Amino acid sequence: MNDQDQLVIIPDPVNDRYAAFGLISWWQQSRVRAATVMVVGAGALGNEVIKGLTLMGVGRLFIVDLDTIEKGNLSRSILFREADSGQPKALVAARAVRSLNPDVAVQAFCGDVNYDLGLGVFRQMDVIVGCLDNREARLSLNRACWQIGKPWVDAGIEALLGQVRVFWPGRGACYECALTNRDYELINLRRSCSLLARENLLQGKVPTTPTAAAIIGGIQTQQVLKILHGLDAQAGISIVFDGMTNDFYSTRLPVKEDCLSHGTLEEIIEMPDARAETWTVAEVWAVAEKRLGSDARLGLGHDLVTGLKCRRCNTSEPLQLPLYRLTETAAQCPQCHEPRMPEIVSEFTRGNLIANQPLRALGVPPLAILVAYSGDTAVGLELTGDAATFFDFR
Repeated sequence: MNDQDQLVIIPDPVNDRYAAFGLISWWQQSRVRAATVMVVGAGALGNEVIKGLTLMGVGRLFIVDLDTIEKGNLSRSILFREADSGQPKALVAARAVRSLNPDVAVQAFCGDVNYDLGLGVFRQMDVIVGCLDNREARLSLNRACWQIGKPWVDAGIEALLGQVRVFWPGRGACYECALTNRDYELINLRRSCSLLARENLLQGKVPTTPTAAAIIGGIQTQQVLKILHGLDAQAGISIVFDGMTNDFYSTRLPVKEDCLSHGTLEEIIEMPDARAETWTVAEVWAVAEKRLGSDARLGLGHDLVTGLKCRRCNTSEPLQLPLYRLTETAAQCPQCHEPRMPEIVSEFTRGNLIANQPLRALGVPPLAILVAYSGDTAVGLELTGDAATFFDFR
């Protein structure tokens, strides 16, 4: 064979389920098979993305969703059946993946992306896909991806409208760059004035159609495919589809120079023996001290309520609970029923360590990356020991 000759591989559609993809000049099935992709949200959009990635033979799928299936989901979700009503969306979607393509290893995670996923989980992904219906979850996803330098693909649909955006640290605007003051007001509606979780907050239902979900979910999947192949996915650009007029157009999102999301952890220290269930704040802080010195400060990634104080009754109740778990009802004084003020700790130093408490008991999820500070230096400390038990791709 001389230099002018090229090896021609003839696809075998009888025995190779990916034969048609091999006809695409740039397609590399090996890249798709080696990829690990997280899909956050298994609703109408998530169903389409999961279906597309599964049919293309992505190696590992990590599906995240908090909700259960309702009959109203069945008109827009190809992976769900009527008998699935009441079951967790993530588990049912994962079961459908195994049925569609046994080549794909899949894991379901039934939890809240805002609080239940450690940053180290994101670090194991090649691409993250957001199929979400609220700004708070998108903002959490954006900040997590920015911290560890991972690309993510966002999308949203309403009636016959939809948009897709790729956000990639260092390559154009991020999700938070495009937020307005009104967006922040809507995010804060999910919390009371004291940042306590509101119970039974009515969420506006967005009207969607299976056609819009299929179109926008297909574009999302295609953007993931381009990222995996090293092709230009046009980060920082919003692709908009108007199904009423059949118009597609794109706009470049402005970069906000002082955006709060633009913080990337330059150094992450893996701690192979550290697990959220067994390690304490004091043990993690000891690692931080070795790296940063005795003035190191350690954050848990959330505010911790250490007590509730009633000013009217002049009583206090000790507590150790993440602020995001404290509801307005639970914060009421049992005697006078007035709101009690939470006493909050946001970081730990040598003087205020809760030395004997396991991190999990303080609301730290498995595979979390805790951030230690000293001056202008920030270091991520990963609970790497959780990886062996957390991941269960089957």
